[in-house]
Amino acid sequence: MGYINRSYFISNLPLILNGSILKIIWKLGFPNAIAWITWTLSTFADAIFLGYLGTKALAMIAIIFPFQMLMLMMAAGAIGGGITSSVGRAIGGKNIIKAELSCFHSILIGILMSFIYLIIFFFYSKNIFEFMGASNVVLNKAIIYSKILFSFCIFFWLTHVLSAILRGIGDTYTPSKVIIIGSLSQILFSYIFTFGINNLFEFGYLGPVISITICHFGMMLYLIYYLIFNQKVLKIRFHKISSLILKDIMKVGGLGLFNSMTIALTVGVVTGYIGNFGHNALAGYGIGARLELILTPVIFGIGAALTSSVSINFGSKQYVRAKKIAIVGGFLCFLIIGIIGLTVYIYPSIWVKNFSIDQEVINFYLKYIFIVTPFYCFFGLGQAIYFSSQGTGKMLKPIIVGIVRFLCVVIGGYLALFFKMPIDYILYFVALGLILTGIGMSLCLFGKEWDGN
Repeated sequence: MGYINRSYFISNLPLILNGSILKIIWKLGFPNAIAWITWTLSTFADAIFLGYLGTKALAMIAIIFPFQMLMLMMAAGAIGGGITSSVGRAIGGKNIIKAELSCFHSILIGILMSFIYLIIFFFYSKNIFEFMGASNVVLNKAIIYSKILFSFCIFFWLTHVLSAILRGIGDTYTPSKVIIIGSLSQILFSYIFTFGINNLFEFGYLGPVISITICHFGMMLYLIYYLIFNQKVLKIRFHKISSLILKDIMKVGGLGLFNSMTIALTVGVVTGYIGNFGHNALAGYGIGARLELILTPVIFGIGAALTSSVSINFGSKQYVRAKKIAIVGGFLCFLIIGIIGLTVYIYPSIWVKNFSIDQEVINFYLKYIFIVTPFYCFFGLGQAIYFSSQGTGKMLKPIIVGIVRFLCVVIGGYLALFFKMPIDYILYFVALGLILTGIGMSLCLFGKEWDGN
């Protein structure tokens, strides 16, 4: 019952179950990597446009950025990973009805999460940003910007939920195409709405958030259309709510959600610590931390391939092959992310010149680059193993690693601030957190859960 042979529509299934691991990562990961490159370019463009409006606008986006990243990590990473894992394991086991149930419940979860974000930031944004050290001018801009962003975040959530469903059936091309077109459109609209055309459509610092809202609305509509009318694996329809299916999604997505919150809280708390050194330090840190966005295409590109392929192999009970996929993916992320980090470490000017010419801002930025970026390779390794673990459906140990990193960075940074140490010491603990992530996640590969137990 429920084992319907609609899986022949999945063109990548033979490759995922029997093909070359490097080819799997390339074919499934490359389209997604290109998609996240364009998405990264859109976030860079927003920061560059706001940089022309002054340091306060840059400080505003630095305040909001952790929460934008949290939403991304939740929608595309944590909950999205849970969705891809649930759908993928059902597909691997040839249980199409279970996959369809996972699809329906995923959409419900996306709607609920968008509503939670709306409530929190519409009513409590002032309290949150004050805690993070925002000054009056920066605070007021951040409140207005965030209320627009999160009031319409259902477009963002459903875009990534529907993308995760498609990745669960081994289709990374379609969501990648949508993100590429949407992100390139966002750059264009962001420029228009920030600076205007002939004194029309000029919204200043609100230009990027208006663009984000419009473009994600279009992306969501296309994915809805595609899932209903174009793909032939899953039938999109209403079902009775099933606690078992919700549990299957959230045993990965819920724990992943907790992990995403610890990561975002880490960034948010560190941002608050940095804010004690003034808005120039905050702007410099914001530019440096934004460099992590250049890592996103690689991590999410390879990560999407890992979650999808590991989950399908787990559903087919090919546990040894699933572990090999995780190891190869981890090595690739370690290598590629390490090269990016070292490149910026050696040539720091290639990054900062796009954002600010204020020397004090640049000095704070350089502190971040010289202390943190050499250890980005550990971050890449850890994230690859994390995405692979999502495919197994068992996430307890990776979550524990995330908690250890959180405690290290937050407690260490607090002590540095309490004893009035230079800003450098806060960044030392940020770097130590990256190292712990890579080593800790790697140790998770030796657990019995990777044997299907």
